[in-house]
Amino acid sequence: MADPARRLDRARQEALRFARDARRLARRHARRLGDARAVVEAGATEVEAAAAGDDASRLSEALDGLNALWDVHLAARLKPLWRGYLESILAAAALALLVRGFVADAFRIPSGSMVPTLLAGDYIFVRKAAYAIRIPFTHLLLVETGLPRRGDVVVFEGPRDATSDYVKRVVGVPGDVIELREQVLHVNGVPQPRSPSGEYAYLETNEETGSRIAETCRRYHEALAKGALARPAGDPPADAESSWQAAAAAGVASYDVLQCRRARLASREGPFEVVRPGHVFVMGDNRDLSADSRGMGGWQVPFGLLRGKAALVFWSWGEGGWSPRGGRGLRLERLFKPID
Repeated sequence: MADPARRLDRARQEALRFARDARRLARRHARRLGDARAVVEAGATEVEAAAAGDDASRLSEALDGLNALWDVHLAARLKPLWRGYLESILAAAALALLVRGFVADAFRIPSGSMVPTLLAGDYIFVRKAAYAIRIPFTHLLLVETGLPRRGDVVVFEGPRDATSDYVKRVVGVPGDVIELREQVLHVNGVPQPRSPSGEYAYLETNEETGSRIAETCRRYHEALAKGALARPAGDPPADAESSWQAAAAAGVASYDVLQCRRARLASREGPFEVVRPGHVFVMGDNRDLSADSRGMGGWQVPFGLLRGKAALVFWSWGEGGWSPRGGRGLRLERLFKPID
């Protein structure tokens, strides 16, 4: 049988908890309660005073009084537990949809077409409002917020396959003519400088079979001018350099590209059709293993199909990552890596 003193002590604690709950609920609904709030708080004060003494009958009467006030003024203010959980879940879901619709979205990199900038197994954040704000999950434009520039890494809906999204780098904007000469990128006839930076080895995954093939490619650091590139006139080397320098004054996108095939002497891709208004020309950084705007005679991406600008790698899982069993695992060095 429980000790009477311990039973009274437990009753005091529960009484004080009841008084605190009554005060908290009365404060939360003070406007609706009006003058009744003071009555409830007086009842809570009486319970606290009775709990401080040794008179069990006084404590019992104080609790009965506060309980009656609770039934009259506060019980209707309480939400069922399931309703509170449901409202929290719905609020979180609405916030997630709002963020995904207007602010940012996540995208998984499925292939090696953007190696070494992005690896298969990277998960990236995409800034949806970088170029436009649209009605969520539609192409309907609300307001234009910016224009894509050369060097931007963008996620877009496939112009020929609306069920798939792709990630590539913008190399041509409206008015540009893109061409590769001996695998060197030319924009409007101006070569974009690049310098060798060793070799790069990685495992290329076949999306259909899942098999992995070891690739070793030459790595180059490319500098793509962001400003208007005037087509050289006269002596190409001198004019091309001055044209690039003038365009570079508006900014330069610096990144690494891979060249996995040997460049044939005098080999060329393009020149492709001039980039139309409201479109961009895109390429993968893994130049020889990327299906991009060079394919099928050349194609372009309308601004309306741009999902947004790739901003950050927030998770990465794949070859070379940490795992207690070895093999594929978490690539710690890529977490929260900005995308250049």
